[in-house]
Amino acid sequence: MKKSPPPSDFRKLLDSLDHRHNPHKVFSAFTRFAACALAMQTREPEYFEEMKQWQKDDMSIFATALGALVMDMEAHPFEDLLGGYYMEQALSKKGQQWNGEFHTPPSICELMARMTLSDLEKFPADQNITICEPACGAGAMILAIGKVCDPAMLRRLRVTAIDINPIACDMCFINTTLWGIPTRVIHGNTISNEMWKAWSNIHYIMPWLPLALRIKSPEAQAQGQPPTIEETQAIATHVAEHPVDPLYASLPLWEQAA
Repeated sequence: MKKSPPPSDFRKLLDSLDHRHNPHKVFSAFTRFAACALAMQTREPEYFEEMKQWQKDDMSIFATALGALVMDMEAHPFEDLLGGYYMEQALSKKGQQWNGEFHTPPSICELMARMTLSDLEKFPADQNITICEPACGAGAMILAIGKVCDPAMLRRLRVTAIDINPIACDMCFINTTLWGIPTRVIHGNTISNEMWKAWSNIHYIMPWLPLALRIKSPEAQAQGQPPTIEETQAIATHVAEHPVDPLYASLPLWEQAA
């Protein structure tokens, strides 16, 4: 039986599968498995559907890679490790150019996060703070928001993150879940306002309830379903009120007190 590489670097673990599989396919499967594993049993059908395409040894490497990713993230708080690997390894340069996938540098993300939260007086202390990221990518902008928030404000965040790329949606789900940022991730197109699927991480789903009740709630049972008409219309209103330059679709970030 082939042994898994030591759990030291999730990148090397995933690279060990590349000689038998396309790197893009490997990374797509890893992010799907990881997102489902972190969804606390609310995305089990997706997990088992993806599992059909992989052997037992492959599954062992994916599991070890997730553990290595968690340890790596602990050493690099609120840093987007997934997005960097995706751009460097999982995508070819041609793919980046064709798909328009160019992620925002961390320094720009943190600058915008500090600008967004600079006027704290507009955020009432007894209300949630809603944030919409219309082209979230791996969630680097959202991680920057989490980095500059104090723990009390972090718990008050309610983020809606949207991206046209399903891999980006899974990366964002992983990043925001592991860093405790309440986030609803939507696979959709904010320009055409087509919304196909939505997933809420465990911090977003009724956080005032015990975990055992949260995973049985109607919202948890609706994982992977299209957003409601009301939610889609609210996103369309945001986009109309805050036009997004398509050349900088990953940059705009807006917020309002809920």
